[in-house]
Amino acid sequence: MTRPLIAILLVLPLLILPLCAHSQAIPFDQKGPVASLTESAVYDFNDAQYGHNRSLWGWSAVPEVNLTRHLGMEGDFASLYMQSVYPGQSRFLMAAGPRYTFAPRSRVTPFLFAEGGEMRLSAQKSLVKDWNPIGKGGFGFEYRVSRGVALTLVPGEYLGQYQDDGSWNHNFTTRAGLTWNLYR
Repeated sequence: MTRPLIAILLVLPLLILPLCAHSQAIPFDQKGPVASLTESAVYDFNDAQYGHNRSLWGWSAVPEVNLTRHLGMEGDFASLYMQSVYPGQSRFLMAAGPRYTFAPRSRVTPFLFAEGGEMRLSAQKSLVKDWNPIGKGGFGFEYRVSRGVALTLVPGEYLGQYQDDGSWNHNFTTRAGLTWNLYR
C-alpha cells in the first residue's frame, strides 16, 4: 500500500470517533426515515474480464424512498473507472430495485437489496460505448451518527453483467459512505 493511502486509513478513524462519541448523547426519533440519500466511494473487483483481473474505483449516489417500515425502493447511480493500465476503462451504472431494512429504528441498521438496470462501458482511445443489462444484490449496514446522518458500509455486493456474447461477467463490489436521512 502507498503511504498516502495508509495515512488516510489511519486518520479517518480519528475523524469519525468524535462524531460517534457525540452521537451517544443525542436522542433520535423512534420512527425510521422517510427517504435517504447515500453518497459512497466504491471499489469493484472484476474477475478475469478479457483475461485479466481488474480493479475499478469510483463513486455512487443512492436515493431511497421507504414505502413501509421495512421495505423501500432505491436507485443506484455509479461511475467506475480504471486508468492504471492501458487501455483504461470507465463504467456508468444505473439500477433500481427493492431494499429490505431489518431494524429501521435502531442505531445499527442492517439491510438487503436487489437491483436491475444498465451499465455503459467505454474505453480509452475508443468511440464505442456499449450498454449491457446488469443484476446486482448485496447486504450492508448503517450506523446512525445523529438523527439525520449515518455512516454506511456495504461489505458484500455482487454485480452480474450480461455481455454481448451471452455470457455473464462477475464483479464483486464494496462501498463506504455517508447517508443523509430525511424525516417527516
